[in-house]
Amino acid sequence: MQTETASFQPRRGDVLLLLGLALLCYADKIVLGPLATIDIYDSLEVHFAPFQAMWKLWTTYGPFSWYPFHAGGVPSFVGQHPPWHPGVLLAGVLPLWALSLLWNCGQMFLAGYGMYRFLPLLLGTSRRSALVVAALTSITWISGNVHFVMPYVFPAFFVWCVELFSAATPRRDRAKAAAFIVLASLFSFPVLTLPHFPILHLALVLFLGRHLPDFRRQVAGVFLVWTGYVLLYLPSIASLFLYIPYTQREWDFSYPGLWPAILDYFRWLRGRLADQQLITFLVLGLPFMSRRSLRTCYMFLAAMLLVAGVFTSELKGLFSGSFLLKMDLFMFATCTGIVGAMIAAEVLDALAGREKRPHWAWALLLIPALALTGAAANKVLAFLFILGAGLCAVALMRADGAASTRRPVRWGVALAVCLAASAMLVRQQNMTSGMFAPYAQGMLGHKELSALAATGSKEPFRVACVDLHPVVAQNLGLDTVGAKSPLFNKYYKEFVREAVLPQLSNTQQLQGFDNLWRQLYLTRLQVDLDQRSWTLDKAPARSTADFNWDALRAMNVTHVLSPRPIAGLEELSASHTVSAGYGETSPWLARLGLRDRYALPLHVYTLKDALPRVSLAKAVLVDTREEALGFIRASNLDTLRSRVVVVREDMPGLPPGDVNGGFAGEVRIVSWSPDRIVVEGEAKGPCVLVAANNFDPNWKAVAADGSVVPSFRANHAWQGYRIDRPGPFRMELTYSNPLIWQLNLASLIGLGLMFAGVFWGRGGHSPAAAGREDPLLGAAQVPPLGRMVLAGALSGLVWAVTFLLFVLGRHKGPQAESFGYMLATVPLLGLLVACWTRSLLRRF
Repeated sequence: MQTETASFQPRRGDVLLLLGLALLCYADKIVLGPLATIDIYDSLEVHFAPFQAMWKLWTTYGPFSWYPFHAGGVPSFVGQHPPWHPGVLLAGVLPLWALSLLWNCGQMFLAGYGMYRFLPLLLGTSRRSALVVAALTSITWISGNVHFVMPYVFPAFFVWCVELFSAATPRRDRAKAAAFIVLASLFSFPVLTLPHFPILHLALVLFLGRHLPDFRRQVAGVFLVWTGYVLLYLPSIASLFLYIPYTQREWDFSYPGLWPAILDYFRWLRGRLADQQLITFLVLGLPFMSRRSLRTCYMFLAAMLLVAGVFTSELKGLFSGSFLLKMDLFMFATCTGIVGAMIAAEVLDALAGREKRPHWAWALLLIPALALTGAAANKVLAFLFILGAGLCAVALMRADGAASTRRPVRWGVALAVCLAASAMLVRQQNMTSGMFAPYAQGMLGHKELSALAATGSKEPFRVACVDLHPVVAQNLGLDTVGAKSPLFNKYYKEFVREAVLPQLSNTQQLQGFDNLWRQLYLTRLQVDLDQRSWTLDKAPARSTADFNWDALRAMNVTHVLSPRPIAGLEELSASHTVSAGYGETSPWLARLGLRDRYALPLHVYTLKDALPRVSLAKAVLVDTREEALGFIRASNLDTLRSRVVVVREDMPGLPPGDVNGGFAGEVRIVSWSPDRIVVEGEAKGPCVLVAANNFDPNWKAVAADGSVVPSFRANHAWQGYRIDRPGPFRMELTYSNPLIWQLNLASLIGLGLMFAGVFWGRGGHSPAAAGREDPLLGAAQVPPLGRMVLAGALSGLVWAVTFLLFVLGRHKGPQAESFGYMLATVPLLGLLVACWTRSLLRRF
């Protein structure tokens, strides 16, 4: 490791090369646009649709403190992204398919670019080894999960921090580095970043970064930047902390004993190793343990796997009752890919250098190592082709400008085959294990439902999605009962459980519904563990017997959406129509024979007698929350319309309503916005104003005379406001939490800390570019384009034949419908990556 490598500057051609790789890997989506099959897992279904909804709220109402469209509503800073997340702006100006494409291309590019600069800076890796590892890292992020930002952006983040706190960096370049740090921070998810990456950052600087320029400034810079990061997200962190009592997460884990827990840890470890795309290099690095930097990398990896495994396996029971369980320390596993790439770079440099080669017997360790992971066949093949790409690159680096052109040309073609195969197999892994579907099928069409959603700004309502992914309705602007999210209000989910209780026929299903915290679907298969595309695959025929319709209508559910008819529901509905999707309304798709692939007709039921969002009811007092849920379960619609159940401890002193009287009165919404609902009505006597939104103590009602009426929990999940006398009334329901908005001042301070390095000392001159590393291969040693095209075409053909023989027709999961798309596009990916390899070799 040499000190001067800390000034490593990227070559423009290398950067463009990595950008080209990212664009080529998404060529199908660039060309097809909304007709492409895209990944909806944890992107469209969790993030992008809420981004779009937040944009509409911003542009219609301005800043808002309450986000009303998430399972009964939550404070706007509760979740994985604040309302000012850059994705909100992008979702407002781009269609969601374009946002997904931009995010994925940026993901691949930053994964490669960051590693290309990070490895020479920290480890002194040669440019060629860094470029190869950067390409392999980029390929492993094809169709990656947008959930995880810092795992691919951290290497670039690290480099920008070094530049920011290096005294020799010109002030203008420091300002650029600070701006990139802030931008990366804004796109990241704090829950998935803290505390894992600050610890990794500090550890890398302390144990491997002693050679970095201005070492003490670098250590101080780590604390400055990550303190700034915490302050930047302090409104979200504080909101999440205050929301813990309401979350539907359980941290009371049973502990089966030491040895069963250790066995469970090793089961987890086996599965985690199967997810390490560069695992073959972990084995090949063992003979080079004399390298201090490599030993340190292995120590980092072991520590991460230990911490992540303890807090994932049954060993977490050792910390029962500890706040450590609430810190999601199992997310240290997301750091392992970075350390794996570091080990791969060390191995390539060692093999390409003049150090002794490992004995061939070491390679035999790969066989039991891969077998122990239990990885599927396509994963093992991907591991081997990634290893093959690295070894081909080593062979080229060891060529030393040999006069013979035959051997380098052959190694170049072999490298193209290995990279093409790696890219195709990684794409196959993601598409067979994720949730891919044509964007246009689920996210375009249904114009009638868009018009229906527009009416919700005057009279809010909810829709229930039966065997339909809620994101289809959310994309249209509808407020759905269910969703997929990392966070749900536990009281709201318990209310929903009463509505779907007829489906929960055994204890296992009931526990599955209660314990799985990231899904809230109204229909399910195999407890509640199913992942779904636009519709639930292999769903049974539905009937009215599957739901408690009185409870659903008490949740302000006015419409039901389903891809198929629901037996008996017409009797409960005022109307039943079918809304046409994109496939049914596109004549040219019909001419191409693709109508059915893009079709998604939805049966729309308009329910009779659904309760409005606000109503007046007489109080029924009970002693426990279980009694409150039992009241909801046992009551019919008329009772739920006229009565509201209140636990005595939630509103001490509230008198019970007159059980012999009729309805409590009438009320209507005069105006609606996320934080302010104005209602008018007339009460026949003392009663409760019920708002069918999640209770939060920061909701208050301001009466016409200016008096403030506090909210209390009503109907287990909703807001209640006490009305003490009969007659007409007007109330303004408002949500306000000044503390959270005041904490945004801390966010500004955090931004200041991230830019502090710009003004710390005088800026120097632009650092000299890294010493020139001329290409090893002459023009005659780079394979001709025709040969690369042939190599890519043959690789694609072999993959297609293998896919036809061993996958197509045998895989019966919900992703089987996307296999035709895979068969048409993945071989093209292999061809493009093989051709790209020629450009790589020309810079090699």
